[in-house]
Amino acid sequence: MAKRVKDIVSKEILNTREAANLIKVTTQTIKNYIYSGKLKAIKTPGGHHRIRRIDLQSFGFIVEEAKEQRQLTPEELTNAYNRLLNQYMSTIEVLMKALDERDIIASGHSSRVADLSCAIGEQMEFNETELRELRLAGLLHDVGKIGISENILGKPGRLTDQEYFLIKKHPEIGEKIVGNIEFLKPLARTIRHCHERFDGTGYPDGTPGADIDLKARILAVADTYDYLRSDLSFRRALSIDDSVRELKKCAGTQFDPAVVKIFTDDVDKQKVSYHTQH
Repeated sequence: MAKRVKDIVSKEILNTREAANLIKVTTQTIKNYIYSGKLKAIKTPGGHHRIRRIDLQSFGFIVEEAKEQRQLTPEELTNAYNRLLNQYMSTIEVLMKALDERDIIASGHSSRVADLSCAIGEQMEFNETELRELRLAGLLHDVGKIGISENILGKPGRLTDQEYFLIKKHPEIGEKIVGNIEFLKPLARTIRHCHERFDGTGYPDGTPGADIDLKARILAVADTYDYLRSDLSFRRALSIDDSVRELKKCAGTQFDPAVVKIFTDDVDKQKVSYHTQH
């Protein structure tokens, strides 16, 4: 197949089938270009069309590049894929940092939640794909807040019942946002579940225990820890010890106790960098 493409490229005069093969369209498409006058062609005495390679180039097709075409090695494909993933991650991180600016928690909250979540995931022996999805979910766990008024997000005091009702809609908004992007669809359930509680009293669905997506159970612990460790307009950040005590106190009600144990054991052993301002 590669030899045939190379042979076609080396020809100066092509028939309609060869021209179609070269620029990856149907033969009828080539004929339509000719009949509409968009593509120059030479008509043979037998009534067949012949196309000069130079005319294909003037039409906008760079056929010379086909000479250099070759199949990428698995390593090259992997490297290209990883570069693309890194670009996606960097773009998402920048966008979420801008969204964080609208909230009462210190800027960088989403990045810190992603770091904390991945630290837990590593302790739970997540594989590379699972860790990547966990990091993305950490970055995007609050993306639904894009649909919430800045006046509510930045309100320093207690929220009214109506304001709290609107805040509780953000997991569903987030689920819809990521669910409409092919690359992010696997995260939709995690984003929806990130404010569910282990005892089933969370939102939006009141999903309990192990029915809550595991990545969401991890995010809940990481998210709360960063919230406790952040300076807010109405209180100073809690110390590490007080934050750990709060997580342990809520294990089994708000949080998955197994995730809390992994996280707090790691804190006690000082294996995790928490990326906070303290």
